[in-house]
Amino acid sequence: MDLWNRIIRSQQQPYTPIPGTFPPQNNDSQNGDDVEASHRTLGQKIMRIVLLVPLTIAYYVLNLILFLLNWLRPLAKVQGFYDRKTKHMQNHVDELSRLLETLGRDYESSHSTQEVAEGSPLQDSYSFDSLYGIEGGSLTSHVVQEGYMSLLDTVSQEAKFGIVYLHNPLIDDPIKYIRQILCTEKFVSLVKKYQILLWFGDITTKEGLQVANALKTRQSPFLGLISIKAGSKIEMIGRMQGAVIGNPLSAFEAVLAKQYGKLIELRQQRQNAQLQRLMREQQDARFAESLRRDQERDQQRSRDRMQEQERQTQQQRQEELRAAWLLWRKYQLRPEPGASDGAARLAIRMPDNIRVTRRFDAELPIEEIYAFVELYKQGLLGTDGSAPAAASAAVNDEPDYHYAYPFRLITPVPRVELQPSTLIKDASTVYPSGSIVVETLD
Repeated sequence: MDLWNRIIRSQQQPYTPIPGTFPPQNNDSQNGDDVEASHRTLGQKIMRIVLLVPLTIAYYVLNLILFLLNWLRPLAKVQGFYDRKTKHMQNHVDELSRLLETLGRDYESSHSTQEVAEGSPLQDSYSFDSLYGIEGGSLTSHVVQEGYMSLLDTVSQEAKFGIVYLHNPLIDDPIKYIRQILCTEKFVSLVKKYQILLWFGDITTKEGLQVANALKTRQSPFLGLISIKAGSKIEMIGRMQGAVIGNPLSAFEAVLAKQYGKLIELRQQRQNAQLQRLMREQQDARFAESLRRDQERDQQRSRDRMQEQERQTQQQRQEELRAAWLLWRKYQLRPEPGASDGAARLAIRMPDNIRVTRRFDAELPIEEIYAFVELYKQGLLGTDGSAPAAASAAVNDEPDYHYAYPFRLITPVPRVELQPSTLIKDASTVYPSGSIVVETLD
């Protein structure tokens, strides 16, 4: 409001009478000049107001914009880090690759601007890429490629030390910590001597921030030494965080030397337990194999026994059928006909050289002679060759059995084998009379 009052009244000089002076004279000419000057002053005031108002507004708006940009600049910087991490956060392998590449590039850039004094720790340090480069780094095999839980699992299973490095790119000169710790001869010697596993994380990533909270870090950067206790519990046995003061690796070396014996003892206990478990598994395997062989032998014996029983049953059944058929055939054998009935008179020589003379009905097949010989050999023929009526009725039905005669009938001169299906009267070698030799089949 004061500004506008000053603008309006800037051309109005109020008349203030000075003591001892005469009042101004009011004449017509002076009045005319005053009116003209008053009109000119009013126009200037209007023009000044029209120009000054937008310029003033623009001035204050510009000041407000500059103030807001200056106030939001740090927040935008932090948000930019998190946005960049979120875009690349696919898995820890990708995050680790990006982090190692960034650290290697920043290390080379920082190292090139450093003037290394004679005898300083930097003079004997390695380059970051020569130690932790993705390809060809001397400590790359010690770096755990997977997430933080993979580090804990490996430390627990293999009974090894683990070092967690949490990088903070937002602090001043974050590469200084890498030069003074991670790339020194002392650190490399400790990692190789104690076979330490390394895990790199960035606190501006989700996993890195979770690990930082879990390890209760208060300053950055952070270097933590973890190990396994009795059983499978993981504990933090040493930590370095914040600025490097003195020689912190000496404290790490003392802790490692103290805990290494316990770690070796734990490894030996696990190896012994694993060896005993392996021996038990081998014993169990041998016992299972022996049991399997015994079971197979028992099963084979059982199968053999069942097969033998089945064979004996079958054999017994065949013997019963054979005996039933012989009995049936005995009662089917025709009685010896008389000499005047046109019968064939045959002299039969048995395998034991016994000669049997008998007459056979010429209308019957030679199978009748085969049956007679077999019944004679089995001792089933009676003195008169007949059977009781009751017995004859009992074996009236032919058994379902094919009887194979174990011999053949041969006429000596000429030597001809007699076929069972041929009628006796059709075989000129035996009808009306002849000699027959019984030859046993092999």
